[in-house]
Amino acid sequence: MGALARGTRTFKIRPADRDDLKAIVGIYNWAVNQTFATIDSEPLGTEEAAAWWEAHGKRSKLIVSVDDGGVIGWARLFPWNQRGFDIVEDLVYVDPVHQGEGIGKALLAELIKEARGLGYRTIVATIATDNRAGLQLHSKLGFEVVGTIRDSRAARSCPWAPHGQLDVCSADRGEEL
Repeated sequence: MGALARGTRTFKIRPADRDDLKAIVGIYNWAVNQTFATIDSEPLGTEEAAAWWEAHGKRSKLIVSVDDGGVIGWARLFPWNQRGFDIVEDLVYVDPVHQGEGIGKALLAELIKEARGLGYRTIVATIATDNRAGLQLHSKLGFEVVGTIRDSRAARSCPWAPHGQLDVCSADRGEEL
C-alpha cells in the first residue's frame, strides 16, 4: 500500500487502526442518513461503533484512504461463508466531499489484491439496486451482477432499496482474481 495521486490530490491507502474509528463511523453514518449505499437505517452510536470495531476489526481486512486532512474513505474485506465456499465480501465507503476522485476505485483495487494474497478466488458485494455508483464501481473492476435478492428482510428495512431489492455482484476470475 502506498501513495496514489489523482489529478492534484494525493492520498495514501493503509491498514486502518483504532484511531481511524471515529472518521470511519462518520463516513458510514453519513451514508446511512443520506444515501442508499447501506441497508442500515440507523446510524452507529459510539458504543455500537466500539463493539463493531472489536467484532469486525479482528476477522476482516479494514483499510483506509487518507490525505493530509485525515481519513477520506474506507473499505473492508470480510468472510462470506456460504455452504462451504470460501468467499469474501467487500464494502467501500468514501467521504462525500471526495467522491468521484478515484478513491473508491483505489480502495476496491487494494481489496482485490488483499483477497488474492489471502488465497480467495471470489469476492461478492451486496449493493442496493438503486446504488448506481456502487454498481458502476464494481463493474469497472470486473464484477458482474449475478443475482438480485428480491423482497429481502434486510432490504425492506432500507428505505432506499426499491421493493426490497439488492443486487449481488461477484468477481470470480479463478486464479486471476
